[in-house]
Amino acid sequence: MPNPEALRLPEELLLAGAGVKSGFFTALRDGQKTLAAVAEEIGADYAALERFAEALAHLGYVEFSAGAVELTATARRMLFEPESADYIGYAFMHAYSRLTTWLSLPEVLKTGKALAKKERSPERLRYFMDAMREHARQVAPAVVELCLEGLSPPLRLLDLGGGPLNYAVPFARRGVSVTVQDIPEVVELMRPLVPSGLEIRMVAGDFNVSLAEGPYEVAFLGNITHIYGPEENQRLFARVARELTPGGRITILDYVRGLSARAPYMGVNMLVSSVSGGVWTVDEYAAWLASAGFGPVTVKSVADRQVLLAHLES
Repeated sequence: MPNPEALRLPEELLLAGAGVKSGFFTALRDGQKTLAAVAEEIGADYAALERFAEALAHLGYVEFSAGAVELTATARRMLFEPESADYIGYAFMHAYSRLTTWLSLPEVLKTGKALAKKERSPERLRYFMDAMREHARQVAPAVVELCLEGLSPPLRLLDLGGGPLNYAVPFARRGVSVTVQDIPEVVELMRPLVPSGLEIRMVAGDFNVSLAEGPYEVAFLGNITHIYGPEENQRLFARVARELTPGGRITILDYVRGLSARAPYMGVNMLVSSVSGGVWTVDEYAAWLASAGFGPVTVKSVADRQVLLAHLES
């Protein structure tokens, strides 16, 4: 049923997003400052910043009194302390960045086409990385377990679109040799963050053109099939099949239409932000995989997402 509570304005997201975009939170990272000093540092109007700080204080992000402002302990853990269980960094900024795109929905409904996409800036790329890390943090161990179930080392795995390393690292910690293929900007950003001692190779390249040469026993496609339409996905599965060993396994993590409660929202998100992306049913996945030479599909659910597994037929 409709939820009137969900119709309230997203004030907290907008305020926190402005705290990031303006540099306000970063200015307070090192400790308490006068509001006047913060205003000068970030180039803000003092009176406007005063109202802004009062609102953030009400929400528990800062303590503000007598002209001095500082982050609360909770906000500091959430934003700047990766070792804390409360840490999310700037993961919420991915949702903040999507607001403008979603506001184009009335026009998209008329035309059926997303508005022209802007180039992803380094800033937005970092927000995306934070969001993907946060989304994967709780589910990665279970997903990795399902993808490797019944397989024995040594294993070589191709992780497509896995630049954020959210799944590559736990795969590698299981003794798997992982090749991560992602776009050059992501590889450049994340290659220095590959933990030492793990067998993870980063390859820059468009997997819709060609794949990092195999062979591999396993291919992992994490949260990428919703970005593309039927033709692109079918071609991608065929490309993956050519790099797998006989009987090799393809594993797909995504929101499956008809199974995931989040799938309808992801479908609209792709409608406003992609050329042909969407959410797809098990039958659609099964047909594309069969066309590429894979056998029957097994489906498991993890935290409202699905893991689909299939093997190359002899």
